[in-house]
Amino acid sequence: MKTDTLKINWVGSQFAVHSLAIVNKNICKYLSQYFINLRKKIPATEIPFLRSFSETKEFLPFPESDITVIHQWPPDWSDPKSRHWICMQPWEFGAIYREWYIPMKYWVDEIWVYSLYNKESYIRSGIPENKIHVIPLGVDENVFHTGVEPLSLETSSFRFLFVGGTIGRKGIDILLEAYLKEFTADDDVCLFIKDTGTQSVYKGITLEKVILETISDPKNPRIVYMDKEFSEAELAGLYKACDCLVHPYRGEGFGLPIAEAMACGTPVIVPDKGSCQDFCTEETAFFVSSKEVNLPEKKVGTLNTVDYPWWLSIDVHDLQQVMRVVYENRTQVKEKGQKASQHILSTFTWEKTARAVSERIKQFVQKESNLKLTDEDIINIELEHGNELYEKNRMEDALGIYLNILSIYHSSLMARYNAAVIYIIQKNFTAAIEHLTYIAANMEKESKDFQENILLMLRICQKAIQ
Repeated sequence: MKTDTLKINWVGSQFAVHSLAIVNKNICKYLSQYFINLRKKIPATEIPFLRSFSETKEFLPFPESDITVIHQWPPDWSDPKSRHWICMQPWEFGAIYREWYIPMKYWVDEIWVYSLYNKESYIRSGIPENKIHVIPLGVDENVFHTGVEPLSLETSSFRFLFVGGTIGRKGIDILLEAYLKEFTADDDVCLFIKDTGTQSVYKGITLEKVILETISDPKNPRIVYMDKEFSEAELAGLYKACDCLVHPYRGEGFGLPIAEAMACGTPVIVPDKGSCQDFCTEETAFFVSSKEVNLPEKKVGTLNTVDYPWWLSIDVHDLQQVMRVVYENRTQVKEKGQKASQHILSTFTWEKTARAVSERIKQFVQKESNLKLTDEDIINIELEHGNELYEKNRMEDALGIYLNILSIYHSSLMARYNAAVIYIIQKNFTAAIEHLTYIAANMEKESKDFQENILLMLRICQKAIQ
């Protein structure tokens, strides 16, 4: 197959201000150099952004494509009717949603992630390692570099910077705590907070109110809060005008602001674990101690996950100390900044990202296609896996497999039956009744013995909760 003429549909936002749209726009910009038949499918809400008919043509996806890459939020698990289906999906909470397990493991041909840490998360969630490939992100070297003009900011001898949504996952609360404990109003220092997504992806969940209340207290060290939309050039100027970016994230798919700041010669303070380990080193960044911790429930938001999700816990005291060291060692900060810029601009640019995508596509299409399994095949394979765990007395793991099946195949009576058995063993009779009731209403094709057994199990559970 002549790979440069492959028909490729790239699905996802191109004109929004969030990170996924930035990634799509920049990869597609360079990817068209490798593939002449690249089309983009954008959400209907972005169609008004198209400027001309000639531009519109490239946003008309092929009715039948060789490859479809879907990179959007939330992910779309509908069959794209393409010869090959690639899901490019970052994830920041470790254990994946139950609804992702079957599609990722069986439906899509490949999964692309931004970092090795994200790849590890998917593997630990039960996705085969050979399906997952790392596509590192990049920066626009024409925008983010050491020669940009710095923005004019409030005078302070040292400027810390935070860029990103002021939400818990980004660690803004940890940064505020460390900054307020370590510095006072007498220190010649300022923390600039550039909030993002306040009117879109993070609307209503940011810490804007807390930050503004903190600013209003004259006893606190200086803080400047900004939530207006910045152009890329303005953002580069902000990075350049500050001395150090602090990003104590709990979870990141990659961390674009980290790489962008580094490209501008602004070193970073980041956790010593997670996604940024792919592009941060002791020579180019300052690290803060962190450890992986599980969240209390097997869910993120309102959706259930295959296991307890996890993220990083940052050592606040260590963050204080690192910020103090950075504040008092300006020469070292500048040296790390220069090395950081050289490293990012030589290795992590959008052109290199597109080249990695191109190489991955060419390797992928030259492989023999895997035989697509039927829904019945998938259910049977997973049931067998769950049963093996059950026989090893790994009840919770077995239950997880049965629930993964039911998140996609709601009508699987055997998955419901097995789940109900485990719930009864765990004395969770209410959950058992839910599954047994469904089975009772849909078991007309089953044997008489099976039907009688289900009704008996229902009576036992109902009696147990009376």
